[in-house]
Amino acid sequence: MTAAPTRRRGAAALAIAIPVLLFLSLVSWAFASPVGSSPDDDFHLPSIWCGLGERPGLCAPGSEPETRSVPAALTDAACFAFKPDVSGSCWNPSETGMVDTPRVNVGLYPPLFYGTMSLFASDDIQTSVLTVRIFNSLLTVGVLTAVFFALPRRLRPALVVSAVGAAVPLGMFVAASTNPSAWAYISAATVWICLYGAMLTDGRRRWLLAGLAVLGGVLGAGARADSAAYAVLSIVLAVILGARRGRSLWAAATASLVIAAAAVAFYLSARQGGAVVTGLSLDPVPLTIDQHISNFLNIPTLLAGALGGWGLGWLDTYMPSAVSTLSLMVAAGTIFVGARGMTPRRVIAFAVSLSALYLVPFVLLAQSEAMVGAQIQPRYILPLLVIFLGVASASWDIEPSWTVARIVFAGVALSVATVIALHVSIRRYTTGVDDPAISLGARAEWWWNGIPSPSLVWVGGSVAFILAFVLLGVAQRRALRSAALTVPEDRRNPSDV
Repeated sequence: MTAAPTRRRGAAALAIAIPVLLFLSLVSWAFASPVGSSPDDDFHLPSIWCGLGERPGLCAPGSEPETRSVPAALTDAACFAFKPDVSGSCWNPSETGMVDTPRVNVGLYPPLFYGTMSLFASDDIQTSVLTVRIFNSLLTVGVLTAVFFALPRRLRPALVVSAVGAAVPLGMFVAASTNPSAWAYISAATVWICLYGAMLTDGRRRWLLAGLAVLGGVLGAGARADSAAYAVLSIVLAVILGARRGRSLWAAATASLVIAAAAVAFYLSARQGGAVVTGLSLDPVPLTIDQHISNFLNIPTLLAGALGGWGLGWLDTYMPSAVSTLSLMVAAGTIFVGARGMTPRRVIAFAVSLSALYLVPFVLLAQSEAMVGAQIQPRYILPLLVIFLGVASASWDIEPSWTVARIVFAGVALSVATVIALHVSIRRYTTGVDDPAISLGARAEWWWNGIPSPSLVWVGGSVAFILAFVLLGVAQRRALRSAALTVPEDRRNPSDV
């Protein structure tokens, strides 16, 4: 009599606790670095302050059509960029006055991200930046949680694998940042799987998933032009995986048309999208055949860079090799776990997503006449890695494959990587890397006013991430026990998937 209500209460507690813990872990990353620490923040911060147009004390017309006048402290915030020995103390937040800057979004990026983030801009730059970071952390966890519970049970593991398997350390860093890549990450994890789920379900769930797909598509396309292109790729993958004769596709088709229209509109409105044709270099020198071959063979360096092989921030916060090794082990493991029971449709979707993951950076490098290590950064292709890991795991019977032992292995690996990466990131800005103090509070030159100590933020964020994985293991154990007693309706017809 009491077993069922107890199970329901336990499930409800897990459903609340896991997202809260993941949110707290992201918030620790929001506090881990000072204002200006996201890549190209000397561009993104003025663009946020001008995201809603002219506002007294925040944004005014510049001396030239392509410039804007913004608070002087914004343009100096990244004083430590490319100087890993320099701590965050070099910035003076009390600097007053307005200055012209050409580093501002005037039609280069889609306007939605900057316009939304501009709601939080104020003359208190530190508080505004933290608010933006916390908002993006909450948005990431909130959207992913909503998608998780809207999806049919058999697709939930693919969402978790894609969102978490590619998260450490770059995904965690950008999700809790002022960088448009935060929204690109959300879009990559949600669009394809929501459309796929809408093709497998019916009733209100179908339309809920379609609506979440539109939300993810608009967020991504409204933040970055390349994310708009990735949204179109997500539509293609969903069609490959889920389109069937006799199945109602109205919800997915409607959502796909809306996403495609938004993607095209945002893509065409941003000059950033022209990089696909013209490349990123301002003064390119043609590459030789040998150099093109070298680029092709070294693309995996970019993929590893998204998992800790490259530095965070302005590419100057270098991670110990333990971080990239552990994260790569988990990412590779998810691919092997998801590879069982491949159907022809899954093989095609797997090949398409893998080809995009590999060829997009290769083509961009070729168009930019640049070698691997220049121009193209791992964060540009992180969304493609997220999509690839999800597609690789989109098997109808994937849930039993994720045994508690495998979750424990992945959880330990990613937790250790997170503990190390978060510590290194905080230390880089509190003292600079020239001071290898283990205690983050020792000899600290920079930290936020009114925020708990850097050591407490590190411990709190690390423990929250570890506990989230522990509870994921508990939830999976409960799910496997339940599956051993009953066969869920959405797993009775594997041929449909």
